Amino acid sequence: LLDNEQAVAWFSASLDAKEDAKTYFNRGVAFMSLGDHDKALADYSKAIELDPKDASPWINRGLLYHQMGKTAQGINDMTEAMKLDEKDATIPLNRGLLHSAIAMYDRAITDFTKALEVDTRYADAYINRGYCRHRLKQFKPALEDFDQALALAPLNALTHSNRGNTHTQLGDYDKAIADHDEAIRLDSRNPQFYNNRGSAYGAKGDHRKAVADFERAITLAPEFAPAYRNRGHAYIALGDMAQAAGDFMSALNLEPNVTEGIPVEYLKK
Repeated sequence: LLDNEQAVAWFSASLDAKEDAKTYFNRGVAFMSLGDHDKALADYSKAIELDPKDASPWINRGLLYHQMGKTAQGINDMTEAMKLDEKDATIPLNRGLLHSAIAMYDRAITDFTKALEVDTRYADAYINRGYCRHRLKQFKPALEDFDQALALAPLNALTHSNRGNTHTQLGDYDKAIADHDEAIRLDSRNPQFYNNRGSAYGAKGDHRKAVADFERAITLAPEFAPAYRNRGHAYIALGDMAQAAGDFMSALNLEPNVTEGIPVEYLKK
């Protein structure tokens, strides 16, 4: 915090002496790091006014708009940045992330593909395109993207877990479990990875191992509602309706507005 506050003071003193687009941009970065969105927005906008052909303030203002809940404006800024710098693969990647954030997965896929046209070894573009393809139930193309991503970045735990989820959807449960095993080996404190492996075990029909994984997820994150919902289904498969009812109640207490995945007979009247 102190470093960013000092940076703001230094850049402000410099701007008092002479206005400069780069200095406004740098102060905007410092304000953004401090969480002062309004001042960061003003500085990025001033930088754009002084030098509209520099892509950097367009990129940062686009990300800032997204943080402020104005994702459509952020996408517009990323589009301007792409026109100014066609050789920077991070710009279409970032626009893809914004499209993905508002569930515009087809447009996000187009953006990630554009990023890969600029940089064919961009692992993050493969990862995110795979995620969007999975969301659109394009499971085989998603699997190909995750394979490419892991060839480039084999120690990415999230990609292993995402590929595991795709294997589950394709009915390749042993491959799914192997991927989740690797994700957990790389990051044993992530409750989502245990939840994902538990789902793979459940799909395979090994409900006791599924329960054990959901319990581990809940131990790591007691307010992680999806693990309670999933453990509830595992208990139903094991014939333990009382435990299932308790888990569905816990899930509803944590997320009262999320009823998807809870059998109707367990919903509160």
